[in-house]
Amino acid sequence: MLDILKELIKYSTGSPTGEGVDARRREFFRDTLTQAADALGEVARIAAAGRPKRYLRPPGAVAEEDFLSLCTICDECIKVCPHYAVRGADDIDSGLPLGSPIIDPLEQPCMLCEDFPCIKACKDGALLMPGRREDVRMGVAVVDKESCISGDIQFCQACVIACPFPEEAISMKDGRPVVNREKCTGCGICEKACMTVNSACAIKIIPR
Repeated sequence: MLDILKELIKYSTGSPTGEGVDARRREFFRDTLTQAADALGEVARIAAAGRPKRYLRPPGAVAEEDFLSLCTICDECIKVCPHYAVRGADDIDSGLPLGSPIIDPLEQPCMLCEDFPCIKACKDGALLMPGRREDVRMGVAVVDKESCISGDIQFCQACVIACPFPEEAISMKDGRPVVNREKCTGCGICEKACMTVNSACAIKIIPR
């Protein structure tokens, strides 16, 4: 939208192509578009500033302060991820060093590989091998009861079926999914599954 407005502003400031062009009307047109572009830019800036952090660190990540100190952004964990779940942070991921390894569940959740190649590739100590897959703690799933279609509209258990540890990390109770915070790994697989059946995703992974 901003690009279109800029093009229109550029066009409105050009030389007249025909006789009888009203210069005042052209100036009004230009000023109006300029104000609209400025307003849209401000809205975008405010929205970006208020965007909550939704990224997860790769499995086995140490505490965030230590992670930022230890990670050299070598990209090795990104390169070896077989599911392309780990990617480098870009300028949209506010507050992160460019290229810092993250996972966005809605793009591609962590599949909790048996051998954790991302952790094995980390030589800096930013990622530590867990004892078991179920010991990973990237985040915790939170169910929005208002958005969840199971129970009121229809019976749905897509999140439970997709979960690597069904009936442990998440289970169905009274027709609705219930998360066990102590068992949830925060891999994000349930969130991705929910998006395939729900118009408004009812599960969000909150980083730990």
